[in-house]
Amino acid sequence: MDTAARPGARSAPGSGDGGASGGRRGLRLTRKVFWDLAVYMVGLGLAVGVVFPPFAQQLGVPARYADRPAFQVACLVAGFLVGAVNHALCRAVVGRRLARLSTHLRAVAEAIARAGGGGQWSAATSGRLEVDSDDQLGHTATAFNALLDALEAGEHFRSLVRNASDVITVVDAAGRISYQTPSVEGILGYSPAALVGSHLEDLLHPDDRAGVHAYLEAIAGAGVHSAHGASVLARVRHAGGAWRWMETVASNLLHDPAVAGVVLTTRDVSERVQLQERLHAQAFEDPLTGLPNRALFMDRLQAAERAAERAGGGASAGTDAELAVLFCDLDNLKAVNDDLGHEGGDALLRQVTARISSCVPAAATFARLSGDEFAILLTGGDSAALAGRLAERILSALAEPVSVGGRPVRTGVSIGVASSATCAGASIGVLRAADVAMYAAKNSGKGRCEVFQPHHHAAQLQREQLRADLHQALDRREFALHYQPIVDIASGRTTGFEALLRWQHPQRGLVPPGDFIALAEQDGLIVPIGGWVVVEACRQAARWQRRHPGRALQVSVNVSARQFQDVDLVRGVAAAVQASGVRAGTLTLEITESLLVHDGAGTIGKLQQLRELGVRIAVDDFGTGYSPLSYLRRFPLDVLKVDKSFIDDVHTRQEDRAVTAAIVQLGRTLGLQVIAEGIELPEQVSRLTELGCPSGQGYFFARPLTSAAAEALLDREAAAAVGAP
Repeated sequence: MDTAARPGARSAPGSGDGGASGGRRGLRLTRKVFWDLAVYMVGLGLAVGVVFPPFAQQLGVPARYADRPAFQVACLVAGFLVGAVNHALCRAVVGRRLARLSTHLRAVAEAIARAGGGGQWSAATSGRLEVDSDDQLGHTATAFNALLDALEAGEHFRSLVRNASDVITVVDAAGRISYQTPSVEGILGYSPAALVGSHLEDLLHPDDRAGVHAYLEAIAGAGVHSAHGASVLARVRHAGGAWRWMETVASNLLHDPAVAGVVLTTRDVSERVQLQERLHAQAFEDPLTGLPNRALFMDRLQAAERAAERAGGGASAGTDAELAVLFCDLDNLKAVNDDLGHEGGDALLRQVTARISSCVPAAATFARLSGDEFAILLTGGDSAALAGRLAERILSALAEPVSVGGRPVRTGVSIGVASSATCAGASIGVLRAADVAMYAAKNSGKGRCEVFQPHHHAAQLQREQLRADLHQALDRREFALHYQPIVDIASGRTTGFEALLRWQHPQRGLVPPGDFIALAEQDGLIVPIGGWVVVEACRQAARWQRRHPGRALQVSVNVSARQFQDVDLVRGVAAAVQASGVRAGTLTLEITESLLVHDGAGTIGKLQQLRELGVRIAVDDFGTGYSPLSYLRRFPLDVLKVDKSFIDDVHTRQEDRAVTAAIVQLGRTLGLQVIAEGIELPEQVSRLTELGCPSGQGYFFARPLTSAAAEALLDREAAAAVGAP
């Protein structure tokens, strides 16, 4: 502003008589103004001097004086002097104000020139003029101050842009960077100067370039000065080589001459993307196995079913739209959890997952639906046939034992298979159908595969109805207890009974325990039902004691693991014993061997509380679990019940005879009563007598009896004892 930047340009005012900068001469603006002013004022004075003599005659000056040359010359001189004095006064007053304005203009121009290189605009915008008049010079000062205000506002905006936390980039229509804010250095590690002139595409991840290119094309075609509300997410290379997730919003300012580009406002969202990925993993990934979970499996299954519907749906759909599901359920996870704890169960699940994964095709979806349930989704033309072959491979892969904690564990799997074609006419979803087929496989012996058939669905509906009826059976008093005698093998005399639960269904009749006990366990009904069994057994035992006061009869009740873990177990047993009035030592609670290794300290405490009530504790099915024999010394136990699997061949197999003999001797050593279960043959009785087993129960002695039949048995034995010599 303070130099003649172009040829012919006039120099700034207030610079004196010197030539233009750069050595070139030129007419100064102030000099020309005052030269013109002098011509006007002196010329006006001379004009006045010329017209004054005739005018003087009108004022009464005699013509002889007014016509004299001397008088006329005097008028001209006077006019000239008046013009010259006016010019001098004007130059002194106006020139001083112009010089002040010129000084400020020059100082500000130099400051602006410096700020353009260094960015320090605060000094450039501080030299405002005082407006002391309302004339043209005052208006000029006001306009000058307004210019400084505009510069200051522009500097405020530029400072915000330079110091913004977001990265602001300007690219031309070809995607080349023409401007870059300093914030890029803190976020991506590049200096702004290093990026200017480079191409934006060079910074993008190869997989994201097409998306960003399409986004910028949409922005460029959106119109003049248009902004795009949507954003684009892409990975940008950091100067250190890492990829950072960046979110960008663009505005089209290609037609704005002050920008002439597309403005990109970008922020680092790497942490947000990582958080979203973790949340996605939590929402759709099983944390134990790393497999897709139920939510993700259902999402993919529904997508496959929609694709099948678009292709024609149902049985008439094309083969490309066919889909199949395998529903897999481990057969003994609960037993492993009971014997080895949940850590052992988790280790088993991970190994099973690895074995099944090795069989599953890459295009299939293999998911864990719940604790011990898995599902596999197959799509494509031969999915139904592939499902059958895949089931065979899985069964074969799990045939070998799995090592858990250094111990071999055999884990079978029951598999149900269903395809969209077989489900089309059954009004049942393919996953539900596979689940139904899995239950059919489990009920048929476990460790096998079953393909869904319509009659499976009917059986499942009956099972669900049975489940619904079971929830009302206790309130409707449909349960009853049958009692299997426990006898002294040597004398054949009844010493007690094992109480066995039966369900007298109003339509189905007597429902076998195997059909409803598992349902009661699954739904948690086993706790209130088990409590009722304890109360009823104590009541019946008290009745027998009153009828036969001289006999020390006992009654045994099975307690499930879930019922044993109930916090109200001890309180409920105490209430039942007290309400019935049964003698101490009459009630025996039978627990599974697995409880001895699960939560040992808690189990000991609860068993001790039961013993303090006078309740005896028996270990049911002894010999089939994994508990070390040292546990028998730690726990307050009274009875060992030898599992039926050893008694079946005790009279024919040396191994079973040796195990039974060892258990009998162990019980004798520890002072525990030993009861052999499942005695059916006289040969078994003879062998047990030889081994010294004191007690037993089974069909050889009596099947489970109603309470009336059990009472009649006791009456007959009492009568026989009276009639004996």
